[in-house]
Amino acid sequence: MVHFMNDPKTKNIKPTKERIFEVSLELFAAKGFDAVSVREIGRNVGIRESSIYNHYPSKNAILDDIFQYFEKELIKMRPPEARNPEKINELTPDVFRERVNRTLNILKTPKMAKIFQISSSEQFRDERAKKIILHTLIKEPQQFTEKVLEKMVENKTIKPVNPKILSVEFQYPLFSLFLEYLLLSSENSDTSAVEEAISNHVDYFLDTIRGENSK
Repeated sequence: MVHFMNDPKTKNIKPTKERIFEVSLELFAAKGFDAVSVREIGRNVGIRESSIYNHYPSKNAILDDIFQYFEKELIKMRPPEARNPEKINELTPDVFRERVNRTLNILKTPKMAKIFQISSSEQFRDERAKKIILHTLIKEPQQFTEKVLEKMVENKTIKPVNPKILSVEFQYPLFSLFLEYLLLSSENSDTSAVEEAISNHVDYFLDTIRGENSK
């Protein structure tokens, strides 16, 4: 009987389902979902095509798992205080910088960058990808910003700004900047200029909303 746990050759081998996930991610990002077959996934994992179905009922189920992973990770871009509605009165303008920094750090991970690439290419064909782009990456951050700005105006934490207008002015340029960052990083180009632009955008926004007493 072979005891795999004690075999040094097997200690670093990832579970089969995890390898299927990672190989599929690489292939979908490089070639597009439709251009990749289950047979190709199995060949790159090093297992038979039929063995894939022991872990996923279909290729579509693999993509579903990838999108679910992406959405769960993106929740982490919300600072802990912002995840709790009861804490909204305790938020300060710095929460916007923290959220932007968290988002950028998440998008810097190769796995998340590849899933964003897949979402971008599939958004016009797949409702799940469309939801990630339109809701998770665009609408939800804008709605969060608007809600927090409304509460800060009410509490006189910031100047009496228009939350709806300012939340759009803050979030939509950020989406474009994050997209530029991901496009540059996907080809290993220098991202320092766009990262500086993101930081400057946040600085300008914070200067715009802070009241005299908060400076």
